[in-house]
Amino acid sequence: MKNTFKKLFISFTVLSLTACSSTTMQDNTFAAKENKDFTKYTNQLVVEYAENDYTTMHQFFEHPEDYGIDINNVDVSLGEFYTDNTEEIKEDQKELNKFNRSTLDKTQQTIYDELKYENELSLKAENKKFQYLNNCWSTMSGLHQSLISVFSEYILRNEKDIQDLITLINDVPRYTNDVLEYTKEQADKNTLQFDYDSVTQDIQDVINNKADSSITSALYNAIDALNLDEEKTTSYKAQVKDAMDTSFFPSYQAMLDTLTSLQYNIQPLQGLSNYKNGKKYYEVLVENATSSTDSISTIKENTQSAINSSITKFQKLYKANPMISYELDSVSTDFTDVNQILESLQKNYKKDFPKVKTMKYDLKALPEDQSVSGIVAYFITPALDYSQNYQMRYNKRDYGDDPSSLTLYQTLAHEGIAGHMYQAQYNKEHLKYPIQFFYNNLGMSEGWATYMESMSLHYLDNNKDLLEAYNLNNILTNLYIVLMDISIHYDGMSLNDFKNEYGDMFSSEGLESIYNQLADNPTVFLSYYYGYLQIVDLKSTAKSRLRSKFDNADFHNALLQYGEVNFNIVKQSVNEYINKNR
Repeated sequence: MKNTFKKLFISFTVLSLTACSSTTMQDNTFAAKENKDFTKYTNQLVVEYAENDYTTMHQFFEHPEDYGIDINNVDVSLGEFYTDNTEEIKEDQKELNKFNRSTLDKTQQTIYDELKYENELSLKAENKKFQYLNNCWSTMSGLHQSLISVFSEYILRNEKDIQDLITLINDVPRYTNDVLEYTKEQADKNTLQFDYDSVTQDIQDVINNKADSSITSALYNAIDALNLDEEKTTSYKAQVKDAMDTSFFPSYQAMLDTLTSLQYNIQPLQGLSNYKNGKKYYEVLVENATSSTDSISTIKENTQSAINSSITKFQKLYKANPMISYELDSVSTDFTDVNQILESLQKNYKKDFPKVKTMKYDLKALPEDQSVSGIVAYFITPALDYSQNYQMRYNKRDYGDDPSSLTLYQTLAHEGIAGHMYQAQYNKEHLKYPIQFFYNNLGMSEGWATYMESMSLHYLDNNKDLLEAYNLNNILTNLYIVLMDISIHYDGMSLNDFKNEYGDMFSSEGLESIYNQLADNPTVFLSYYYGYLQIVDLKSTAKSRLRSKFDNADFHNALLQYGEVNFNIVKQSVNEYINKNR
């Protein structure tokens, strides 16, 4: 599972190519017992992942030594911005092919299939023709945002972690310089494209807030939480401040200076197909984003079909109540506190999902200087051996703090229950092999969490027709975003053509904003919305074939039981559930 794009140190929105290829589960023949040699092989892969990248080790393990990881072999750094992993991937595939698939048990076969197609897609992404098409300065997950996320949420578990943290902060200039050198090369090749005004303003804000940085404050709080003696605490805080002042904030000034100098080399926001090899690059991104081997034409057909179906359903509701469209803006919940939302979801999810242990969590609003427009909230991926409360953050600055907001309710369902937090707890209780926690199929994980947004509406006491209309309105918007992304990046649609194509559904001003966001962040929303569509299509198939024998909890278990795998494996699992219960 190689991150085959240039490594942007992004904890929560990292774009890593671990998606699907043409490989599918081959047959239903599997060994009755675990193949211990294969288990040893996958466990060694986990050790290699951790020992080759400090940030991976720190994020995924509280006690790495329990997994055979030697922390003395790990270089404390932010890693390399870009390395060519082609030969390493080929070697990994050669080692994997040494195993006879039929000697593996059922779960191990899904691991085998997952590793195989990840390697295949990674090799596609390593194509040097794509080398200068990556956007390191996207508004949602660029370097300037990533570093804030990483250090503001950095986990300190012991005194050694503080020392490593200081080393990482002091490594920011090196890493930033590598990204800036790449940016200059993009400028020379006329492939540098990003939202200049927005990015430079965000960078300037970090510099302006240096004296009152919430990032530094968060690190101080993390040091305090370790309860070291006063002398050590004071000393470490001074070292962190020095690292921030001499390494972190000067790196942001370097970003600003370099990007300002390149201002007139930046290309206008436009689709990837406008660049040489951009169309092929987009195809690889789509595979990654959707966790699916569906072709782009198939994605368009499936999405348009779902749009037509949703419109028909909405029209039926409108016919019964012509005022329903005007009532959508007024729909809300009865919650008076954000924590009440998660308490309610924790109580109600058991009606439809496999029961897990009670989830303990900390929900906090983001400080203003850490809030990113376009990101409503996020869940912090826990370590495999995580022993503390789960952590969630929400953007209070841009999306308000109204506990009765239906948008906030659905957001916490997405990030919390039965979305990402629930899935993390389910994985902790059900997954057997450490390697299964390293999958990163965004189409499955984000599709699942988006699916939970719709499911959560069933637990409210509002008028059911109104909630259904609200849900359909959201679904239609989301599905149009899928088509819009393809229109921009694959069909090469200009802003004017884009407005003409979608002007009947959205305002002209809104369309320009949508165009710019999608042009700046190709495929980022496909994980959510086409991932969602694949799940609801599987559910529709299961319901039609099982009828009265269909059970929500059993269906959801079939979706989740092998971890965040690609949809080829998910479909096989759902088919097995259907055939078992017919």
